[in-house]
This record gives sequence, structure tokens and C-alpha cells, in this order.
Amino acid sequence: MTEMRLKNPLYNIWVGMKQRCHNPNSASYRRYGGRGIKVCDRWLNDYKTFERDMGTRPPKHSIDRIDPNGGYSPENCRWADTKTQGRNKSHVVRVFVEGVLYNVAELAEISGLKPDTIKDRSAHNLTFSEIISPERRVFTEGLALGGKASGAKKLARTHCRNGHEFTNETTYWRKDNTRQCRICHNEKMRRLQKQWRAERV
Repeated sequence: MTEMRLKNPLYNIWVGMKQRCHNPNSASYRRYGGRGIKVCDRWLNDYKTFERDMGTRPPKHSIDRIDPNGGYSPENCRWADTKTQGRNKSHVVRVFVEGVLYNVAELAEISGLKPDTIKDRSAHNLTFSEIISPERRVFTEGLALGGKASGAKKLARTHCRNGHEFTNETTYWRKDNTRQCRICHNEKMRRLQKQWRAERV
């Protein structure tokens, strides 16, 4: 076994993967096994199967879980370089755009915009094209007392359909000049994210 470790880096990757997921004495266990990350039964005690499933490791690549909250398995693992792995950490900021979950850093890179700009635009329910557009946007927060509202009915509304009061902190305006309740929007995003995670398990 020692000889295999010295001659086969892929074997070391397999051993390290099992250690951080299944050995409470491992220094990395808290971030992996401690939060439910496991190695699938197919790989757990069968190095040769792991080797066949993963194939040849490209230079400067290491094993990466596509869903950072999922376990090590053929359908959730790939070889990835350092840059790709850095974007795929569990703490990376992601946003929903038109029902799809995106990495904020990746959208910022392809658009040339700042990550905060991407997050702000996504909070205003813009389309994907609008979010990555270089065109400058200014969002004016409106309230029941004014802003972009048109018509006496819009001006008179003080609460959303779910009963949340319209305030500076809980309201923003969409591009169609209708108010959006931040509380309802955030609850919807949490539901979608929970659904997305459940589908990836």
C-alpha cells in the first residue's frame, strides 16, 4: 500500500477523499464528513472502480464536487483546476436569474461588471441579458408616497398581497413600475434554492 501511494498520486487522492469524509480524526473532517459529505458506496472500498470512473487526471487538476453540498460520487465529481474549484466552494455567492442559479463571480467575469452590481441587478428581477449588460442602470426605490408609481391605486397601496408593509427596507421597484416586496422575494428565492438542492441530491 505504501508503494502504491508513492507511485500513484490518484491513489493518494482516493485515500484523502475517504479520510476527510469518514475519519473523525482527520483535520478536514469538520468541513466534510462533519457536515454530511460522504463517499458513495461504489468508491468507498474499491479504488479500481474510482480510478475507472474518474479516468486520467489532467495536469494541475484535482477532484471537485459539482454540487459542493453533495457527496463524492461519479455523477457529482470531475477533475477541475484551481480557478474552477475556487468558484465552486459552498460559501460562494450565487443568485437566481430567470429560475437558474448562477455563480456571481462568473457572471461578473463574463460581463466585466462588479459582483455587487450583479447581485443588485438580480435583486431587481432583471433578465439574464439585462443583468450582464454593460449599460449603466440606476434603480430608484419607490414607496407608497411616490417614486415610480403611476395611478392613484398604486400610490395608495401600503402593503403587499401577503401583508408586509411597504418601507424603504422592504420595497424595490421592478422595470414595469410595480413594487416588489423584498420579504416575499427573499422567501421565494429560499424556496427555489431549497428545491434546487433537493433535486441535486
